[in-house]
Amino acid sequence: MLASATCSMAQQTATPPTISKEGKKQKAIHDYLFDTFIKNRKTVYQGSADNRSLKELTVLEQIHQIRDGEEIELPAGTERIAILFRHFGFHGENLDRIKEVHVFPFSPDKAPPRSVQVKDFYRVQMPSISNNDQPPQRMKIRFLMKQKDAACRIDDLVFYAQNAISPEFDTIPYRDLGSEFPRERVEVHVDTDHELSIGGTSDLQRHRWFRMHETSGVVDQSFETWASEHNFLPGRGAFKFNPALTHGWKKDAETLQERKDKPGAADLTFFDRYDAGERQRRTIPLWKDTPFALCFNDWPEFMSVPLQGRGTPLVEHFDDAAELAAAYVADQIKDGGSTAAWWEVKNESSVASEWSHHDRKDADGWGLLSDFHNRVAAKVHASSPAVKVGGPSSAYMQLQAGNFKLYQNQARFIQETRGHLDFFSHHFYENALTLGAHERRGLGYSNYLLGRYEAILDMLRAEMHRVDNVLPILITETGSLQNGREPSDNWLRLYAWNAYLTKSMQRPDQIDMFVPFIFLHMSWNPNSGDAAFAPKPGLKRHVTIDDFEPTIVARYFDLWRDFDGRRLPVAFDRDYLDVVAIHDDKQVSLAVTNMGGRQIAVDLSGVASKIGATAARQTRLNYHQGDVVFEPEQAVDANAIPVDVNETTVIRLTLSRPLNPSGTLQMDRIYAAETAVATADKPTVFQVELEDPKTVQSAKLIIGIHRNGGINKPVKVSVNDTPITLDMGDANEFSEFFGSLDTALPMSILREQNQVTITSQEGATITSVQVVVHRTAN
Repeated sequence: MLASATCSMAQQTATPPTISKEGKKQKAIHDYLFDTFIKNRKTVYQGSADNRSLKELTVLEQIHQIRDGEEIELPAGTERIAILFRHFGFHGENLDRIKEVHVFPFSPDKAPPRSVQVKDFYRVQMPSISNNDQPPQRMKIRFLMKQKDAACRIDDLVFYAQNAISPEFDTIPYRDLGSEFPRERVEVHVDTDHELSIGGTSDLQRHRWFRMHETSGVVDQSFETWASEHNFLPGRGAFKFNPALTHGWKKDAETLQERKDKPGAADLTFFDRYDAGERQRRTIPLWKDTPFALCFNDWPEFMSVPLQGRGTPLVEHFDDAAELAAAYVADQIKDGGSTAAWWEVKNESSVASEWSHHDRKDADGWGLLSDFHNRVAAKVHASSPAVKVGGPSSAYMQLQAGNFKLYQNQARFIQETRGHLDFFSHHFYENALTLGAHERRGLGYSNYLLGRYEAILDMLRAEMHRVDNVLPILITETGSLQNGREPSDNWLRLYAWNAYLTKSMQRPDQIDMFVPFIFLHMSWNPNSGDAAFAPKPGLKRHVTIDDFEPTIVARYFDLWRDFDGRRLPVAFDRDYLDVVAIHDDKQVSLAVTNMGGRQIAVDLSGVASKIGATAARQTRLNYHQGDVVFEPEQAVDANAIPVDVNETTVIRLTLSRPLNPSGTLQMDRIYAAETAVATADKPTVFQVELEDPKTVQSAKLIIGIHRNGGINKPVKVSVNDTPITLDMGDANEFSEFFGSLDTALPMSILREQNQVTITSQEGATITSVQVVVHRTAN
């Protein structure tokens, strides 16, 4: 929602912000990188003039002949600046012979995930770096080869920034954003006379939203019990044929082999002896019948494109790969009594690093992707009819890229998989160094939490309706792409999880499951910031929850532990605010996310007075004075409940008696068929069909729009030849605007066939048009 701000910046007196202790430490590292370390080293910058930012840094340029177990020590100081980069890689020869690398001192016993491996290039993710005030030891890389007698040549080692690093130190992550201004009052109205029905129910359906990136039986039962006590369920995981079946996790275990009589196909008699149900049997009883999602990945090398695309099946072996997938699912049901309810065909297959056919000039990558999904779905459905199959488990959801070429690819996938798939799935992440989204709106912020997430979902939904392939969406990963466990690192991932969650909870008519990228613990990356528990130091074995200690991100589970009930309608006049209201017999609860640039004071005094609330209480998980702080539920003034910038908070009003809503408001979204329409400063007409418009009690027009440089001219709109004023909010302040503009519609102008005429400036693209209506439900 875009509306005029409550107070203008000019009306407020700012006090100088201060940066945290962490910020001062990070500034010292940043200054060391640019003032000292990069001297006489190769660098690659993005941008020009004042907008130049460091993308690549060659740390070492020296030829090494490497054999199994040998190490390369990196230059002094590398260990200090490593935290600023997302990946490292090296060029050379015969790098396809490498099995894995270990990174000292950050990951001496575990191999960080590999993202690219070909003969002349190898790239891996920078391991998580512990939060420690002591300077780390000298950094070195140990190489382990696939064959003990194999060797390779290393020519250099390069660090890659996930988000290019500006030579000017960025203070935004290390400040209490908006604290230099007075809080702005925002009144939130809750309609306690009606429940809100979306997608056919008023129930929040907690099981859709409160999940984690875990599946049944993977971690010790003590962790599962802890999560269950916090009312969280397993959500999604990945199944990698290689190495799970081709190498195995147990010593001397039988492994999946290629058929001798049919090269490229798997010998499926393997499943006559393999136990695929071990994890289902060892999970806690409560989770045995809990539906969750799994994702296929890393098909065996004998049926895959060599080295590229994380086990992308060769086209001539699509059917062999589909048969293997179906055989595994069927064997899991036979051995364990169940399998995942949803199976994604190939992880993040929208990008070439996961689906190598996208990189082939002689191939239609997206056409092959649709074809492969359809084949896998057909085989799985034939042997396990109750299992749902979908995809493409998309990464990089910047659908406006390439003049909306990425969107056209997604639209094509929706069309070409019609009648085959059961759901679509996507991933949304905030880039590194993107804390303070609103403050960055004119500085190149291009992620999803200022309206882009909703605008993209609306485009995809409109296309589903257009081609008559309306399927549920699963959000199977969300989070941040920032390494580290410093307070700012943890705050970025926590605020991203929370913001995506509150936005998703408002779309039960579209989203069947939401899974943040949070783990109970990560055996392969024990110090990851995405884990709720980290190993206790000094222990030789870490198995049960008593061998671990909670990290600050475990407070995500505490914040949401008891959020459940039936939906209530809400109304407010505020930009970049999300509110979900529910009630049960004891209380009215609200989840509030403030993505705007000012700290606010939420006023619930009106609803508190109306329902006779006996108390107002608040639970907070927030960034304050340099630390992520959890504040358990405590009493607050219903007239002024504090919500800081980027904060998601849970507020409860205690009831003296249960609510008794007299009716239900049913919300529906009706989309125009056209999407991604470039207006070229000329009137463009969209048609929206409304069933029985006389029954509509309220209606809102929502226009998705994109433009580089922001929207700096008014968007002219008429509905059925009636001019409509569209509030532009701060759309002109974005370096790239991709979001929604909305306005209420008079009931008197609505018809069954509604003509929406839009004129926007040159360079703008109307991404979708919809009318959201509320009716009294029967």
